[in-house]
Amino acid sequence: MKILRVLLLVLILDIAASADEASPVEFAELYYSKKEYYSAITELLRYQFLFPGDPVYPYSMLLMGKSYFMGGNSSRASAVFSDCYKKYPDTPSGEKALFYSAWIRLEEGSFYYAARMFQEYKFVYKNGIFYEDSVFNICLTEILAEKYNDAQNALAAYKKQFPEGRFSEEADLLSARITQEQQRPYKSPWIAGISSAIIPGLGYMYTEKYLLGLFAMLSNGALIYLAYDGYRDGNMFKMAAFSVIEFSFYNWSLGGSILSAREYNDNSAFMKEIQLRIRRPF
Repeated sequence: MKILRVLLLVLILDIAASADEASPVEFAELYYSKKEYYSAITELLRYQFLFPGDPVYPYSMLLMGKSYFMGGNSSRASAVFSDCYKKYPDTPSGEKALFYSAWIRLEEGSFYYAARMFQEYKFVYKNGIFYEDSVFNICLTEILAEKYNDAQNALAAYKKQFPEGRFSEEADLLSARITQEQQRPYKSPWIAGISSAIIPGLGYMYTEKYLLGLFAMLSNGALIYLAYDGYRDGNMFKMAAFSVIEFSFYNWSLGGSILSAREYNDNSAFMKEIQLRIRRPF
């Protein structure tokens, strides 16, 4: 216990002696700039333990949250940002912390909480530095949540509020892309499956995979003929072998056509396009 106290005293004296040269926060900034995030967090923890009432404390929390995120621990970063906002809402660091928390939620796909936090930022910081960003990010949140009508309304509200805003052209493009996505034809997996159940390969034709559909038709037709040929010749082994193979091909055609319809309806490319528009704020 005495050794621990001596070590703590030496640590405090060491910091006091180097106070004129650089503070732990400045060291942390240096580590952060060099992408040595673990070292930055260590310096910030040391500073927060020794100077809990220092005016730079809110900024140290903000820098710690950024270091955690850049170091790959987004959940811990979100917790630090949230704590910073709750404790210091009237500081620039607290304001940024709320926006960063909302951005992490959006990045991670927690669209409900992201929208709530962006809305909270708009309400609390009406003249905040991220106000326009929050309004636009709400639009992105609605798109990613596949609430296309709400997204169109949010984009229209953004354009009305910021007619010459930084995201004005992007808002027009997104509005057009949403309309395009909404008007994209939809293929029913049920129709695709039933079609292939009646005529193998027809479901592929329905989902516009014509070559695959033609192959399914020809292969199933050939196998059915070979099985029938075995029955006609009285060759039970040939009939059974080709029947088993045909049964496998038939199921492949049936299941594949259903999967093809789902792939046709898949909007992951559109979602990825929207995700690429999410800009990291730090």
